[in-house]
Amino acid sequence: MEKELDVMVSRSDLIEIGFKPTQASNMLKKSKEYLVKVEGVSFYDNRQINVVPARIIEKLFHIQISKREV
Repeated sequence: MEKELDVMVSRSDLIEIGFKPTQASNMLKKSKEYLVKVEGVSFYDNRQINVVPARIIEKLFHIQISKREV
């Protein structure tokens, strides 16, 4: 039984998809806040962490990120 790993998204991935740099940074910031406050993952309470799971971006911003785009 294999566990599927989350696809991780960085700021540069979001820019590549078509978001502006400031939008991409804000999306990562909001995603990290969500992970810390709602899901209780304190790992993301760190300025040096620059990636978040794609599922969080999809959930918070209602956009579909396919594995091919990232």
